[in-house]
Amino acid sequence: MSHQEPPLPVHQFPWQSPRSDDRATLESRLIDAVQQAVIATDLQGRVIYWNLYAERLFGWTRAEALGRPIVELTPHETSRAEAAAIMARLARGESWAGEFPVQRRDGSAFTTFVVDSPILDADGQLVGVVGVSTDVSEVRALEAQLRQAQKMEAVGRLAGGIAHDFNNLLTVILGNLELVLQGGRSEPADGRALSGAREAAVRAAQLTKQMLAFSRRQPLRPRVLDLSTALTALEPMLRRLIPENVEIEVRIDGDALRVVIDPGQFDQLVLNLVVNARDAMPGGGRLRMHLRPCPDAHEAAAAPRVCLTVADTGSGIPAEVLPHIFEPFFTTKEPGSGTGLGLATVYAVVEQAGGQVDVESRLGEGTSFSVVLPQAVAPPDQVRLDSAMALGMHTRAGVLVVEDDLRLRELIVRVLTDAGFRVLEAASGGQALESLTREPESIDVLLTDLVMPGLDGVGLAERVAAMRPQLPVIVMTGHAAPALIERARSHSPFRIVEKPFGPAEIVQAVRRALGVGNDVASTQ
Repeated sequence: MSHQEPPLPVHQFPWQSPRSDDRATLESRLIDAVQQAVIATDLQGRVIYWNLYAERLFGWTRAEALGRPIVELTPHETSRAEAAAIMARLARGESWAGEFPVQRRDGSAFTTFVVDSPILDADGQLVGVVGVSTDVSEVRALEAQLRQAQKMEAVGRLAGGIAHDFNNLLTVILGNLELVLQGGRSEPADGRALSGAREAAVRAAQLTKQMLAFSRRQPLRPRVLDLSTALTALEPMLRRLIPENVEIEVRIDGDALRVVIDPGQFDQLVLNLVVNARDAMPGGGRLRMHLRPCPDAHEAAAAPRVCLTVADTGSGIPAEVLPHIFEPFFTTKEPGSGTGLGLATVYAVVEQAGGQVDVESRLGEGTSFSVVLPQAVAPPDQVRLDSAMALGMHTRAGVLVVEDDLRLRELIVRVLTDAGFRVLEAASGGQALESLTREPESIDVLLTDLVMPGLDGVGLAERVAAMRPQLPVIVMTGHAAPALIERARSHSPFRIVEKPFGPAEIVQAVRRALGVGNDVASTQ
């Protein structure tokens, strides 16, 4: 007698009419063969169907899942928050799709893409929901890697120009300082030399921030940014990207063209548009950039906006390709020549800033991208050195400065002392702990570098939190990994000051930590 495999259990929905066992078994087998989690629930959210892949994905067996609330088996706050809106849509006979963070039975988290569809009875009434879930966590991780690769691709293109610019800037700084040190010059000449050195140093700092913004994974830090100033500062770098056979024209109309955006993201937006235009003109051409207030001829009451247009005279974009250009990973370049993320990044940056991007293109004539961003009313945050110093003189608060770089530590100590603070200094986290133990009452603010040998700024903040939980901590950082910064943020009160900073900025940061003074752009 031959062995016969027992039929799979059949889960018949309460509203279904009886069917043959053979047909029901076949349909159950077909659904179990699907490599996605297929889950059905009644209107109370109780599971009435749970296929084999759902067992693999979430860790609950079919027998354990049936009859239990779906929110207990795949918990996520997003679904609870959106449940009413989703059910209203399903009740209208419409489907719903979206991403949810969920958990397996063992508590491990992952991301799923879910498509929910309504189950209607013969009268068209909603009687249940069937959802198909796909694990997209690996896809999202791959997208993040490719976005990082796209950033590094941009950095590679910029490397030669950056090195050239840095060498020029260092030559200006060293040359002007040498003239001052030689002596025998008039005071106005010395002033011009020092001013030239300072301007070159500021430009070098901007280049460093741009490189870090392009190359590292970092949290967004939107702030009020004057795009006319930002584009002017970025122009020399852009010219390094453009070959000699391409003429570039940058036009800025109007002043105070301010928007709320992350400065690094704005730089990357412009860079990607320029690189895209350059690649469209391999035989040469003309690149025009125009920054201006947007006309509101048809919208008299519309909020003010800022427009940036990047236009080229290149090959243009075919009509059938145009609808896809902002899609991630879509590219018409040869394999290995691009990630297909340049324009997708542009679209994402503009959307996050509350704006829109439009494109017009004609084959053989060129392409024009127009970025429209809402204009900010408030001016960029600024700090005057004289006012910050004067206000600092009214306090005798004690500041412990922890910095392993001797020259930088000496500069910070001098600035804070001149501002009227009592200053103690330490060259390491260990020395700082000794000072905090020896003179606890004389220290009102801890100002520490983030990256140091031995006990770093985060470790020091953790130790200080245990010793003096209410002691304000200011962390100075130039290029630390976001994970390190986020770990430090868990210690409150806590602030960040980004290097390089000026004397007024560090004085203002200390004043803010003490509870006086206004916000400045370099601290948060």
